[in-house]
Amino acid sequence: MNWLKLKEHLDKFLPVYVTISMLLGFYVGNHVNLKPYHNLLKTLNMLVVISMIYPMMINLRVEELKNTVKLGKQLVVALAMGLIISPLIMYGAIWIVKLFHPIDHTLALGLLLAVVVPCSSMSIAYTGFTKGNLELATIVVALSFTLAIVTVPGWLKVFASSYHVAISAWLLIKTILIVVITPMILGILTRSYLIRKLGPDGFLRIRPAFPAISLLGMYTIVFLIFMEKAKLIASKASIVGIALIPLVIYYSTALIFMTLIDRALGIPYKDHMAITFTSVGKNEGTAMAIALTAGTGLMAIAPAITPVVQIPFLVGYVKAWRGIAGLWNCRITATPD
Repeated sequence: MNWLKLKEHLDKFLPVYVTISMLLGFYVGNHVNLKPYHNLLKTLNMLVVISMIYPMMINLRVEELKNTVKLGKQLVVALAMGLIISPLIMYGAIWIVKLFHPIDHTLALGLLLAVVVPCSSMSIAYTGFTKGNLELATIVVALSFTLAIVTVPGWLKVFASSYHVAISAWLLIKTILIVVITPMILGILTRSYLIRKLGPDGFLRIRPAFPAISLLGMYTIVFLIFMEKAKLIASKASIVGIALIPLVIYYSTALIFMTLIDRALGIPYKDHMAITFTSVGKNEGTAMAIALTAGTGLMAIAPAITPVVQIPFLVGYVKAWRGIAGLWNCRITATPD
């Protein structure tokens, strides 16, 4: 199998496949009685999420962490944006929407969950497409996942209290340990084994397989979530449309904010691209896993539909890379990979 071609195909048509997964899951969920399969589906959800995150971790180069010292300012900006400012932007987006239309408390919490989770390794790919700093992107991804053990439960406890929704901090921590830390450890061990067995060149040949498997896993988990939540969505048909509005506000605001801030701080173009994609983009799989394990009601819907908004915005930013480089008076003649 040509994994590179499969990866490129899945990348190119990601919004299409996410939409198909949503619609197919919604259709099946409305026509099949799922109650007898509740425990089976719960286990299947967890296995699919782990199988989605694990391949991403194989491509994570944690050895690059030793270079964090020389990238101090960029690292602080990326982590502050991804772990602190992003949730505040979404909180503001929800507040704006609530001025015009009420939002269910658990749906609002799901929207916040969608942006408090760390970035995914797809952010590294976007960084590469725009000739950004891959080293910095890798460092931010690794540290963001590590810090998420503290920041995700912390933010959700704060937000849940304001929305009067009870959330178990231990349950969130346990979920992150299962769906983030365990795959990370397995990914590091797998990467080391494959490089020893196949050599660096052999590893590079099979490397496209990992993001392709992750994307297939993401389509599967979106299908499962919409299948399980189909009857709930059908009873409130406008809920998806309502959830999309804060997501659009978040991504448009966050991308503009990062562009202005990085320019003002004098951060180089290549580092800006690494910071932007790793801080603005979010790991929908992790958010969906937490929602499925710890959420109630509509909480899982927002992370499930996040790719429908996130992908067009981030791909659009990738497409505009030459114009953005021009804002830095940066001349990059190479064509994106």
